[in-house]
Amino acid sequence: MLLLSVMFVLLAAAVMNPAQEIKEDRVILDCDEGEDGKVKWWKESNEDKTQNNSTFEAKADQGTVEGFFTCEYSKTDPDTNTKEVIKHKFYLKIKVCENCYELSGLAAWGIMLGDVLITGGLMLIIYICAARKSNGTQKKASNPRPINPPRPPNPDYAVRVTKQIKAELLMLH
Repeated sequence: MLLLSVMFVLLAAAVMNPAQEIKEDRVILDCDEGEDGKVKWWKESNEDKTQNNSTFEAKADQGTVEGFFTCEYSKTDPDTNTKEVIKHKFYLKIKVCENCYELSGLAAWGIMLGDVLITGGLMLIIYICAARKSNGTQKKASNPRPINPPRPPNPDYAVRVTKQIKAELLMLH
């Protein structure tokens, strides 16, 4: 149950963060647009002047997209009526491949729920079969006497104990 809870949190975090999309050989980052519709993108500390819209495609190098990415846009603050520069930073270290299968959050939930239901169904079937085989009640044995009764006490031991007790009683008086 703990594992299922952790998986729920991870899937919820992945679904709630639409800022990145992983494709076959690249990662697409998304940033809010400024008032003028222009966004500046940086990879590490180098500005990428080829892309100035709200999405940035980070190409894979040998199957990995890695590094710091920054988007910057300006927005006017309605309270002070001044332009402020807003920056969002991304750190990526993602392996991408051309022949990978993309699994949506809904499909992952369906697989996990199906697994839990199948496991529970199997447990129920095994329980029912075991209960039927045992008939639910215990039968009494036909012979109530034990197979190997305990041996009778040794008469020498009983006599010796009796003599010893008598001797002790005489010594006390």
